Amino acid sequence: MNAEQPRKRVREGWLSDRLGWGGISTALAKHRAPRRGFVFYLGGITLFLLLVQVLSGVLLVLYYKPDSTNAHASVERIVGEIPYGDLIRGVHVWASDFFVACLVAHLFTIVIRRSYKPPHELTWLSGLVSLVIGIGMAFTGAILPWSQKAYAQARVGSEIAHNIPLIGGWMHRLLRGGQEVTSNTLSNAYGFHVAVLPATVTLLVGLHLFFLSRKPAPVPVSEQVVDEEPGAQGEADAAKAPAAPVDDDDTIPLYPDFLYRQAVAWVGVLVAVLTLAIFADRPLGEAADPRLSSTGAQPPWYFLPFHQIIRSSPRELLGIDGAKFIVGATCFLGALVVALPFLDRKGSKLMAWAGWIVLFVLFLLATSALS
Repeated sequence: MNAEQPRKRVREGWLSDRLGWGGISTALAKHRAPRRGFVFYLGGITLFLLLVQVLSGVLLVLYYKPDSTNAHASVERIVGEIPYGDLIRGVHVWASDFFVACLVAHLFTIVIRRSYKPPHELTWLSGLVSLVIGIGMAFTGAILPWSQKAYAQARVGSEIAHNIPLIGGWMHRLLRGGQEVTSNTLSNAYGFHVAVLPATVTLLVGLHLFFLSRKPAPVPVSEQVVDEEPGAQGEADAAKAPAAPVDDDDTIPLYPDFLYRQAVAWVGVLVAVLTLAIFADRPLGEAADPRLSSTGAQPPWYFLPFHQIIRSSPRELLGIDGAKFIVGATCFLGALVVALPFLDRKGSKLMAWAGWIVLFVLFLLATSALS
């Protein structure tokens, strides 16, 4: 036997004992995940994209100047002078868009599959708040280049927030750092983008994973104990069973099978992000000039459906300002979405159809706004 093998075994045992990896891997192996369906990998892909944003963002912050005088010039220097700066910026921008898209897709898959039902209320709520924070991260990040497009998006986005009932005025001042889009807007966006929102979303993701881990694992058929001659009491207990047993053929161990497949999905997403960062140009544009008109400016793509509704609405609806009415109605629908696990405790199929319809309408509105 090679003398290095015992030494290697001792080193691996030493590391495993101190990290507790043996117990962790055993616990993960007991949990099972669905064998088929890409939607089950969306959560892990979203987490991976968050990590990509954090790592690329740290590299960008090293050269970025967070003031209105130097912000645009510093981004130009990153793109034009710093080695691989253009690639890192492209990865960060595309990962941000993919991150929001995956959060939205993850939300709709949960609605369509009706996975929000009790006892998953806390998982649902933490996921919704993570979606809001994720959109906030993308929006504040879009302001940081301080180009004319970023300046216009800051104006349009803050105007939409101004129409939110009760807290609209406060949100408007918070996003702008005052009544108008100024250097204070950039300072606020930078502080939230690099510190407040990443820390908050990291905490929420941790809570989300914790709530998921507390979910009862399905019991495979091979581990079921069935009475051959159940009596009346046994039949009554069987009738009260919360769910049917899960077949081993339909599930795989969380570790290593599911995590290996998840890693393959991560590699595929990384290849897609790198390809877009290299070949799909995201021009920086000219530096922000408040004297130029922002007429016809578009918000970021995730605000396009609401922007299109507001732009197409009449000046007044039921005696209320049209924009305020539309945003207020959207907030009311959002409150219903938050309360969905408490309103639809059985997970009706009607809600799944509603999810498809809403997704289709949002797609049509976004397409119409871009045309």
